[in-house]
Amino acid sequence: MKVLFINDSTTYANWGGRGATIALRAMIAECGGSIVKTLFIDDLIDRPLGQAATPSPPAPPRQGQGTLKDRVRPFVPPALLDARRSLAARGRASAAVDPVPGCWSDYPRSVSVVLGPENPWAELLPVFADIDVAVVFGDGDIYGDHALPRTLLFLSFLIKTRFQKPVIVVAHSADFSHPGLLEVAEHVYPLLDDVVFRDEISEERCRAFCRGRFAADTAFWFAPAARETWLPVAGRPTYFDVWPDKASFDPSEPYLCLGGSSLFDTADGRAIAGEYARLIRHLRSVYSGQLVLTASCAVDQPILHDVARRLDLPLVGVATPVQQAADILGNADAYIGGRFHPSVFALRGGTPIVAL
Repeated sequence: MKVLFINDSTTYANWGGRGATIALRAMIAECGGSIVKTLFIDDLIDRPLGQAATPSPPAPPRQGQGTLKDRVRPFVPPALLDARRSLAARGRASAAVDPVPGCWSDYPRSVSVVLGPENPWAELLPVFADIDVAVVFGDGDIYGDHALPRTLLFLSFLIKTRFQKPVIVVAHSADFSHPGLLEVAEHVYPLLDDVVFRDEISEERCRAFCRGRFAADTAFWFAPAARETWLPVAGRPTYFDVWPDKASFDPSEPYLCLGGSSLFDTADGRAIAGEYARLIRHLRSVYSGQLVLTASCAVDQPILHDVARRLDLPLVGVATPVQQAADILGNADAYIGGRFHPSVFALRGGTPIVAL
């Protein structure tokens, strides 16, 4: 079975995007699927499809003053800062460069561009014709009026209606508060062969126009190591120090994890760092174990890096391998945070959650 995998997020500086993608690809392989073509999130939001680029490795953090965006920049390719879960909806240059429609009424014109002689996706059309199924990893990306959700829905429509291939959208949340995206979804979702939501709220809200279903997020595939086998390895000095961060703590002793929040995308970093310091002072007054900061996304990293430096706390940073992050969270006394996938990793190990 030849599979087109759309929205691979292993290039993104986020534990959840990486982890859920890795798990989903493994599940496809276990079902007998062979991924013959991958469209990475970078391709979908930063350049015309078919012109993929090699992701840049993360650079060391910058210290000093600057905006939150400036301070996040070392940890993520610059284009993603403007597009991935962006602070503002960024449009494409023109239909001649990128035919993704901005609204439902533009779909006929965009289909004509894609199937016409000047289509920038020309190299992808043979792929669409040759695959057995397209798998769209929706993640938390279908919301607002950004380029990414518009591209995911248009690709789904094109492959299903013009190439008559099965299309499934899986492991995702969907927020159709934006009327333009809702109108597109009302036309596209009923065409899809399977729609799998990772939360029951999305499934309920889309029930009027979609035969979707709920299933656990693919990131539950990551099981934390059992303590008796994990501690002899994890307890060694510097084991969790992923440069440039230091995560010096003793996993054999009680500890809880404190993470960031998706709301950091639009927050004042300095103000939040101060509030976290206040929260940590309270936690220290009621909890005698160790406190471990977890920066699971590039947006969280500079804020929690400042907190860790000021309060001399261990920081498990965004560059930490996903399996190690799952081991840490899944063996903690508790996880306090506002990130979806770190909560999944915690739950997988039976760790209680205090949601921010």
